[in-house]
Amino acid sequence: MTWRSLLIQNSGKLSLHREQMLIRQNGESYTVPLEDIAVIVVEHRETLITAPLLSALAEYGTTLLTCDEQFLPCGQWLPYSQYHRQLKTLKLQLNISEPLKKQLWQHIVRRKILNQAFVADETGNDIAAKRLRALAAEVRSGDTGNREAQAAALYFQAVFGEKFTRNDNNAVNASLNYAYAVIRAAVARSLALYGWLPALGLFHKSELNPFNLADDFIEPLRPLVDLTILNLKEQGRLKSELTPQTKQALIRVLHSQVGIEQQTFSTLAAIDKMIASFQPSIVAKNARLLKLPEILPLKEYQYE
Repeated sequence: MTWRSLLIQNSGKLSLHREQMLIRQNGESYTVPLEDIAVIVVEHRETLITAPLLSALAEYGTTLLTCDEQFLPCGQWLPYSQYHRQLKTLKLQLNISEPLKKQLWQHIVRRKILNQAFVADETGNDIAAKRLRALAAEVRSGDTGNREAQAAALYFQAVFGEKFTRNDNNAVNASLNYAYAVIRAAVARSLALYGWLPALGLFHKSELNPFNLADDFIEPLRPLVDLTILNLKEQGRLKSELTPQTKQALIRVLHSQVGIEQQTFSTLAAIDKMIASFQPSIVAKNARLLKLPEILPLKEYQYE
């Protein structure tokens, strides 16, 4: 089971050695079993990565992110053709009916708003939480009433402050962007592993976006990122710039506990479970078979 997420912050070399990733940095060497790694974030721009390692990462279903000059994720290495029935899955994806797409989106938006309500409760915003639950109950097929946008406006002002906007250049937004990118990459990884075409979304349909479907499935998990950042802010751990310690904490979101059908999983495992349930929901034409993660009180998942 893949369960590790790695952040490469220093210059060095990443190579393959006996089914392990060999990390050479500052005259020292470390190895990590490939079968344990789900996500690698390479931050240092002078890191060397060998071709055999990249091939092995693809074979093991590991995704690798590279970062830009602002140290934000900007590129992704995805496993290719790991699913054994790629064409069957693609045909299934292309033939999803519009009514089913709308029902799936309704299901996703409703869970996202309910998760936002949980975050509002956790941060002492009881009135906002009650209103958010009411909005979740009002979500219709395709979210024709635009309850998602109404919930977002209410939610962000309730938990981040009345003057907060997502366009502000501050530590909160920088942290949100970083962690959202990490979660999005983990979702894209699972989509590729299960044979789905990430560019073909349910609701998101931008011709310029190669990850429309990932942007659909990330929605219920955004509140988990928000709660993590609110917790870091309360602890005084958010600085004007993203520090290495903050980035490590944000990547650890992948290992937070979340719930699906009364069971507890790591975020990584929950993403896999969500994507695995996508095909049965399409085949049965039943959006409720899509298993979406429920946010729980912040706690790191304990691997056995």
